[in-house]
Amino acid sequence: MLALNLSVPALPQSRSGDRPHFEVASVKPCASNTITGTNSGTTGLGKVAFNCQPLWDYVRFSYTRQVGFTQIEGGPPWVHNDLFQITAKGDGSHTKNSDTVEMMRALLEDRFKLKVHKETRTVPVYALVATRAGIRLPAAKVECWTENPDQLAPRPKPGEAPVPWCGMGRRTRDRIEVHGATMADFCLSLSNMPFRLDRRKFIDKTGIGGHFDFDLKISGAPGIPMEPGAAPVPMDDFTLLQDALGRVGLKLETAKGPDEVLVIDHAERPTPN
Repeated sequence: MLALNLSVPALPQSRSGDRPHFEVASVKPCASNTITGTNSGTTGLGKVAFNCQPLWDYVRFSYTRQVGFTQIEGGPPWVHNDLFQITAKGDGSHTKNSDTVEMMRALLEDRFKLKVHKETRTVPVYALVATRAGIRLPAAKVECWTENPDQLAPRPKPGEAPVPWCGMGRRTRDRIEVHGATMADFCLSLSNMPFRLDRRKFIDKTGIGGHFDFDLKISGAPGIPMEPGAAPVPMDDFTLLQDALGRVGLKLETAKGPDEVLVIDHAERPTPN
């Protein structure tokens, strides 16, 4: 199943004098019965204050930002289960968000003895394609902006809504909303949304250009009766998503494509401080 079988040595894992790093850092284990909740903490320029999270989440934050659900493999079982609270800050001289990410990498490699590498593989994906009926989507009122870790988001004019981020959207209980997005941006949004699906990447195979406003209703679909007279059961996420996409002239097909895999080669529990 391995397509290229390449280890990419583009992840610096040794501290040098020029590498951004936190001046003060605290890493504390959390009780095993801690409920993490939805508030994972806060980040700022040169500082972080994370609530109890597993190492897996810290790795994802530090190495796989804005690429969808990049698959993470390897490491001992505790990287998914043990929880740690991390607070750290730099010397105040760092003014770029990318510095904060690099500082987190340095912290993980120092305190957790983390070693990782990336591979590109051919994996199962969900391909977004157009149906014969043709797409039925409104053109975007405002084009999105591509996130740049070293630039602030553009400020909207008075009375106007904020400019949406490319590849960023939201899923509520009954809707999927992605505004000002290309088909590729929409696929990135789907890749980042919480679906009860295997973690496949969504890729654009529509061949359709332009920016669109996606507002897809995903609730109210009929259930599937298991047998005559039985109460219907809710549809699975894939069926609901297909139903919502079909109403705007799109659908998903299973396919294979390249995806990046991050492999944890080594990790150690840190000494708390």
